[in-house]
Amino acid sequence: MSAQVETHAVPSRELPPLPPRLEAALRVPSAAWSRTSVSLALLLGLLVALALGAQAALDWRRGSERALDVGAAGSLYSVQLLNGQIYYGTLLEVKPGYVKLGDVYYVQSYTQPNGQPGNRVVSRRKNDWHGPEWQALPTDKIVMLEAVGTGSQLARLIQQDKSASPAP
Repeated sequence: MSAQVETHAVPSRELPPLPPRLEAALRVPSAAWSRTSVSLALLLGLLVALALGAQAALDWRRGSERALDVGAAGSLYSVQLLNGQIYYGTLLEVKPGYVKLGDVYYVQSYTQPNGQPGNRVVSRRKNDWHGPEWQALPTDKIVMLEAVGTGSQLARLIQQDKSASPAP
C-alpha cells in the first residue's frame, strides 16, 4: 500500500521594479566600491587600534602611580568609607588599589550608666575575634583620608588604650 502525497505549486511573486532614480543611486561600479570599502575598513581598523592602544597606556600609567598622595607611613590617619564607617590607624602603605592601616581603631557608641550617650575607641586587634594586625581598605571605597593630629583627643585616647593593656 503506497500513500500518495499531493503537492501544490506556490505561485512566485516578483518584486515591483524600483523607481529609475533610486535604481541609479544604488548602482555603483563594483571596482570602485571595493577600493572604497577596503580603504574605509583599514582606516576604521587603524582608529580602533589607536584607541585601544591609548586606553592600554592610560590603564598602565594609572596602575604604576600611587592612588593617593598622603603623608609619611607610620603616622596616625583617619579613613572614612562610602558606607559611613571611619577607621583610625597607623598608615603602613598606600598602593593604587588600597590603603593599608595597622593597629586599627574605630569609635563605638554606647549608653553610659547615667543614660547619656557616649563613645569609646575600640581596638580591632584587641576586640575583634580574629585580632587583625592590619586592615586593607580599597581606594574606590574611600571618601576621605586625613592625618590625625598628635595632640588631638583621639590620639590621646588611642595612646591611653595602647599603654593600658598590650595587644595579644
